[in-house]
Amino acid sequence: MSAYLFIALSVSCSLIIAHLLKATERSNVSLLHVLTINYFVAATVSFFTNQSSYADPFIEVLPTLSIGLFLGILFIANFFLYSICIQKIGMGVSIAAMRLSLIIPIIVSVFVFGEFLTLNKYLAIGIVFLAFALMLPRNNEELSFPGKILFLPVLLFLFNGVVDAVLKIYERQHSHVLSEELFLAFIFFTAFLVGLFVLIYKGELKFTKREFVYGVLIGVANLYSTFFLLLALKGLSGALVFSLTNILNVVLGTFIGILIWKDQLTLKQKFGIGSAILAIILLVT
Repeated sequence: MSAYLFIALSVSCSLIIAHLLKATERSNVSLLHVLTINYFVAATVSFFTNQSSYADPFIEVLPTLSIGLFLGILFIANFFLYSICIQKIGMGVSIAAMRLSLIIPIIVSVFVFGEFLTLNKYLAIGIVFLAFALMLPRNNEELSFPGKILFLPVLLFLFNGVVDAVLKIYERQHSHVLSEELFLAFIFFTAFLVGLFVLIYKGELKFTKREFVYGVLIGVANLYSTFFLLLALKGLSGALVFSLTNILNVVLGTFIGILIWKDQLTLKQKFGIGSAILAIILLVT
């Protein structure tokens, strides 16, 4: 199956997640409850769909599991950090920090693993960043946050970039040790345990039926969004995969926002979409 198809499937799952999370904002549900159920479901489905087995001694698998433990903690911490950033500094800067973080896995792919890119691919990646800058919803209030909380978007930038970079490292150096299904099961189960501990600490272990339904749906989409991303990384350069997935998420997410949530675009954002489409054409040709 083509790596480009895996990118399309990964982006489709990501858009489903975004749509469902948007729907939870209009429902009387606890986001922490939904996230905790989501990670449990993702871990369970991933574990039981695994068809690979390994005879490697545990001591050889341990480094890969350590990476999974690190990513599991980072997954759920990153989501809460994103929520805090939206509250403290606004949507525009928060989205910018998340999307521009793709520079970190690009650097790892090109300069650590020596992946080759043609000149037009480098041009396309440059246009991707231009498109992000044009499409971000910004206003004066969002850009006037106090300097003492400047570390929040910086952390969000680093967290997102590190997650993608570590996934690339797993794909290149550890996927022969532990299958994608088992690796993701360990990541999501770790994130589930973190969420569960927080709920126990807060004394909020009672779940509603609606939270369970949202959690199950998001959990399946969450699993396969990352799973298909890992499969795409097997067939294409990390710089190409991360650029395409990010820009497609933004462009298609924008169209979904217009069609379903009745969002409005500024002239600057329309130019951003045009730039994004140009970048996509250059990246896939």
